[in-house]
Amino acid sequence: MTIEKEPVEKHAVATDVAQPEWSAVPPRQERDRAVWLVAAGALLAGLLFVVVDVHYNGGRYIPSLDDAFIHLQYGKQIGRGEFLRFHDGEPISTGASSLLYVLVLGALHAVGMHGGLLMPAAVLLGIVCHAATAAGVLLLGQRLVNRTTGRWAGALVAFSGPMLWGATSGMEITLTAFLLVATLLVVVREAPTAVFRWTPVLAALAALSRMEALAFLAVLVPLMMHACRRRAGLARIGAMAWCLLPFAVVGAQLLFYRLATGHASPNGSQSKSLTSIPHFNLGEFVGKTSENFSQFLQILSGLTRQDFVLPGALLLAAVGVVALTRHDDARRYVGLTIGLGTVLALGAISTMGTALWQQVRYLQPFLPLFLLATVIGIGAVVGWLRLSGRAATAILLVAALFTAVSVPLWAHVMVVESASIRERLVSLAAWAKGGLPEGARLGVHDVGAAAYLSGHPTVDLVGLTTNDLAEPALNGMGSLYEELRTLPPEKLPDYVAAYDAMPGGIELDKLAAAGVYTDPVLATPQITVWKTDWSLFGSGDQPETPVQGRIRDRVNVGSMDSERAHDHHLDAARSDFPPMTELRTVDSGGRRMVDSARHIWGEEEFTLHDLEPGRPVHLIARHDASGPKGGFYTGMREVRVFAGDVDLGKHELVPDPKGWNESVIDIPGHLVTSPDLTVRMGATQEFVGPYPDYKSFGYWAVQ
Repeated sequence: MTIEKEPVEKHAVATDVAQPEWSAVPPRQERDRAVWLVAAGALLAGLLFVVVDVHYNGGRYIPSLDDAFIHLQYGKQIGRGEFLRFHDGEPISTGASSLLYVLVLGALHAVGMHGGLLMPAAVLLGIVCHAATAAGVLLLGQRLVNRTTGRWAGALVAFSGPMLWGATSGMEITLTAFLLVATLLVVVREAPTAVFRWTPVLAALAALSRMEALAFLAVLVPLMMHACRRRAGLARIGAMAWCLLPFAVVGAQLLFYRLATGHASPNGSQSKSLTSIPHFNLGEFVGKTSENFSQFLQILSGLTRQDFVLPGALLLAAVGVVALTRHDDARRYVGLTIGLGTVLALGAISTMGTALWQQVRYLQPFLPLFLLATVIGIGAVVGWLRLSGRAATAILLVAALFTAVSVPLWAHVMVVESASIRERLVSLAAWAKGGLPEGARLGVHDVGAAAYLSGHPTVDLVGLTTNDLAEPALNGMGSLYEELRTLPPEKLPDYVAAYDAMPGGIELDKLAAAGVYTDPVLATPQITVWKTDWSLFGSGDQPETPVQGRIRDRVNVGSMDSERAHDHHLDAARSDFPPMTELRTVDSGGRRMVDSARHIWGEEEFTLHDLEPGRPVHLIARHDASGPKGGFYTGMREVRVFAGDVDLGKHELVPDPKGWNESVIDIPGHLVTSPDLTVRMGATQEFVGPYPDYKSFGYWAVQ
């Protein structure tokens, strides 16, 4: 199984292009007929996964991811002429993680796959793409090395548990995998002539299927451009420009997003990227990205209980990559693309906060080529150590045994996850279809099934399919509430479905304590549906403290728009401290007020605007300092106030059982030298703790 040339038929090429001695394209009569067996096996295995799912879900197919319903909803809308509009008449949104996939689903809907047919069509498409991927890996292994390598690699892909899970998930996983394999198959055919007609097209389609695919194929573009240098004159310039097609297509996609939504970054990236975490910190970003990358390496090494690959696969794949890159022909293209491309793709995925979620599905499209490199690595090791062919067969049999054992485990994972989707989201959609008034808008944070199955318009409170809610949702319920205040009344959700005890920042159940909900209309052990009450919008905008003068400016802490307008900045005591926002309802003096707050542990700074120079400012501050005990290492209730660079002394934040307290900070008129004034709520002592620890609701500048 060492990499060696096989006798091939010479093909005629253009006279101005040199033909290498080695060609990677075997004559048609020598191609391995086992490709049909591998494809059939992959197809049958995928269908068996579907049968298992249907059996355990009472005769109906339920995908293991709610995201599948999101894509189906976009596909249905595209098929009806509502391009990227999640509901009729809504603005274009970018909640689908794969533009190409929803276009394909839209085409299926347009040709008649309506109603209950679109989901089976999507799953069948995934299974067919899986079979084509396995067959493509077989052909690629055959063309790069020999027939035995291709057969083993194709079979391992065909019966890979993760790939079968992905094929039946209703997602774009196997479509992307197929396009990646097809790209390398075509580049192997076109590289000897240095005429790349179809490779850039397939690479562009792969990039439209998943953004990470562009990172994987990025190294292939300069390799093709370098090969095009052998051509002469304008032909060389045109050929090199054509190689840039994948970058041009993705650039056009992002430009369209920018023009249509105001954000070049898709909503999914905004809600999942580590760069979107509240108060981005470079060190924390690097640390979490590195942690994700390390976890991926462990998974690909087979050192976790994920049953993703055989133990030692990462090392064997690295050997396979080295074996390919030792050759000065198209095999080097493939080796460098698999090796460097995998590293780049893993790096891109690692920047996502959800990188390891959902059975590491973002990694799955790259698995077939990784398995091919692993099989090539086994053959290379056996050859370099001068072992017999039986040694390679034994190792591959162990890999096959590992694969066979893991397949039922992945089927079980699929069943458990699909049952969870059925019990929560599909059941919610079924109830909403008949239990909510016609036209009622439902707020959710897993929006797919609710939108696709219930027939009701939805508000995606995570921000995938509803624009401009992703970043506020990541900052907590206070920021989400403030952003919802900016929506037109007819766009607000009439009901909200919240998971009980939902971990993380999207804790919609906590809005119940903030006067946003009335009594629940549905309560299950997992989900509560509340009727919403937005009548308290703006109730906390005015201070309780009597105003002696005119309010010149207000810093509404928790509102990200107000924070940006006032250059609000938090210098956290620790880089791993998440300064989340929350909502608080207070009853005082016969008034019921709701206001948002951000948790401050460290120092807070902001700039007041529209002040009258020379006049003193009475700064009304609303805080809650009931959490920490004064002087304890967990935090303190005193701050040192700075107006500009002038120290105004210490200010005590007095707790109040009702939920917040207001105090007044006097700023002398001689410090107000312009309409803008920067105020800092600092620590009482430099560098060392304890640091101020409080909830900041906002400030009113009165003159």
